[in-house]
Amino acid sequence: MARTPKVVEDRREQIIDAAMRVFSQKGFTRATNKDIAREAGITPGLIYHYFENKEALLRAIIEGRSPLKLLGSLPSQVLMLPPEVFLRFMILQVLGIVEEEKFVQLLRVFLSEIIHGEIIHNPNISQVGAEVLQRVLGFLGSYFETRMEAGDLRQADPSLAAQVLMGCIVGFVLRRQILHDQLALEYSHEEIADVVVETVCKGLLPR
Repeated sequence: MARTPKVVEDRREQIIDAAMRVFSQKGFTRATNKDIAREAGITPGLIYHYFENKEALLRAIIEGRSPLKLLGSLPSQVLMLPPEVFLRFMILQVLGIVEEEKFVQLLRVFLSEIIHGEIIHNPNISQVGAEVLQRVLGFLGSYFETRMEAGDLRQADPSLAAQVLMGCIVGFVLRRQILHDQLALEYSHEEIADVVVETVCKGLLPR
């Protein structure tokens, strides 16, 4: 079969899906391309037609299956929404992505590897994680800075404001999906978004 753009994209998605399942089951460090190929029903050599190595596969997962995909798909008019509306929309979208079962399984495995020091021996993985966090924080920081300059929010450190917001979201996800904290699990995404936005925005509203 000719490798049309559709065929290429379908095969990439097939490999990415298989990699997510294998990483979730075996962890990134112990997973091999042979494991991923077996899960995808293809030969190991075929993976290299689409991805250079496991790290490239991980980057593809993060780019296409994490909140980073959301950041790249937002229409420009969304950024002009009032802060309360925009931030609520963002939090709901992010929670919907990171609390999806496939992503949660992957998150649990990677946290386990970090705790046991397995990822320390692979600095490329640590770098991928740091890059993701910096890109998300950079996006939020730029948004806060823009709204502050427009007078919609009072002047403050936009980078720190972004970190506070992200800390709230990450804290809820860890408590809900890793610690299974029943107190955090009582709330819906909508309830969490409403309170986080209320708390963050009230502190940034013009005085």
